[in-house]
Amino acid sequence: MDFVDDGKCFACGRKNPIGLKLEFRMDGEGRAVATFVPREEFQGFSGVLHGGIVCALLDEAMAWALILRGKLAVTVTMAVRFRKPVRIGAEVRVTGEVVRSGSKRYALRSEIRDGAGELAAEAEGTFLVVSEIEQNPGAPGPAL
Repeated sequence: MDFVDDGKCFACGRKNPIGLKLEFRMDGEGRAVATFVPREEFQGFSGVLHGGIVCALLDEAMAWALILRGKLAVTVTMAVRFRKPVRIGAEVRVTGEVVRSGSKRYALRSEIRDGAGELAAEAEGTFLVVSEIEQNPGAPGPAL
């Protein structure tokens, strides 16, 4: 199977009109980081982000921790802990980081923190690298 980015990824695709449009960058500690303001159309209970979207944020942060290192990978396992509700309309910070690396399998973790820095959700996952990403000289990130 070929993995092709057509820009329509629900989490980070710029061409997905209903997507989250996340933009990750590498911070000084080697973590993938993005900020996100949950919109009302992504709620579960009134004023609270749906748990499935929380999972998507955590999964995407782990994936980008590898993408920003030039590795395209797929999720093999993911375990999530919900600590507190993520509020609609309130900016959160999403981070993903590599915990252990192998030749093809990587252990990662991610978390969502609210504006006060309180932990809202966290995840651990195993990812399988499916290809290396060609770096585009002069571009801000890898060419997907």
